[in-house]
Amino acid sequence: MTAVGDCAYNTSVATDDPPSVTGPAPAPAQAPAGTAGLDFDKAAYAEPVAAKLCAACKQGIAGEYYEVGGHVICTRCRNQIVGATGDRWAFWRALLFGGLAAGAGTLVWSLIIHFTGYELGIIAIVVGIAVGVAVRKGSRGRGGWKYQTLAMVLTYLSITTSYVPIIVKTMVKSAKEHAPAATFEGKKESAPPAADGDAQNPSPAPATKADAKPSGLPLPVALLAFVALVWGLALAAPFLAGAKNLIGIIIIAIGLYEAWKYNRAVKVSGPFRLAPAAPAAPAGTPSP
Repeated sequence: MTAVGDCAYNTSVATDDPPSVTGPAPAPAQAPAGTAGLDFDKAAYAEPVAAKLCAACKQGIAGEYYEVGGHVICTRCRNQIVGATGDRWAFWRALLFGGLAAGAGTLVWSLIIHFTGYELGIIAIVVGIAVGVAVRKGSRGRGGWKYQTLAMVLTYLSITTSYVPIIVKTMVKSAKEHAPAATFEGKKESAPPAADGDAQNPSPAPATKADAKPSGLPLPVALLAFVALVWGLALAAPFLAGAKNLIGIIIIAIGLYEAWKYNRAVKVSGPFRLAPAAPAAPAGTPSP
C-alpha cells in the first residue's frame, strides 16, 4: 500500500493463492463409516468368483462352495462325499481296495513271524491304518457305519489270517509225531494169530466188495473241513491264550479303532456363496 498525499493506492498483485487465515486450522473431513483403512488412490477389486479351487477335483468354484475339515470343495464333490450322488460301485470298490491292503498286511506280518519268530504288535496298528485309508479311498470319502464295519472286519481278518501258517505248521508237526506210534499199533493188530491146522498153509480169505469200507471223507470235503478248522482256530487265536495275551488283544483293538476312525462320516458345512466380482474402480487423478 503506497500513500500519496491523502490518497492511498493498492499496489498488491493478485495471485491464485487463497488468503491466509489466522486461527486454528480446520479439522480434516472424516471418511464415511466402513471406509477406514482404505486407500482411495489405488483401485480396489473384489474377490473374483472363481478364485477358489476345489480341494478334491482341483476345479475352479463359481457361485457356492462347501467346507470339509477346513478344505474347500465344490458342490459335485460334496454330493459324492455325502452320498447324494448315486455310486453303485462305491462299496465294491472299497472292498477291493481294502482287501488288497489287508492281503498285503497279512503277507508282511507272516513273513516277519516266519523269519524272526516274533509277533510285532505294531504291525496290527499299521494294518488298521492301511486298511482304513484304502477303504476310504475306495469309497471316495463317503464314510459311515457301513464302511467302518467293512474296514474293521478286513483288519481283523488280515491280522488273524497271519496265524494260519503257524497253525498249519503246528498241526503237521503234531501229525508227524503221532504217525509212527499209530503205524506200529496198526501192524500189530493186522496180523491175527493163525489156527493150529492152518499154521503150515495159511491162505488169506479173498476180500469182497461188501467188506470194503471207505477210507475217509472225499478229498474236496476233507480240504474244506481242514480249511474251516484252520481258519476258525486263526480267528480265535488272539483269545485262546486268555489273559496272557492281554497286550496283544489291546494292540489289535487299537488297529481296529484306526480302521474305524478313518471311515467316520464326514461333516460338511455350507453352502457358502462367493461374493460376485465388482467392477474395477477408476484410478484416482494424480495432482500436478
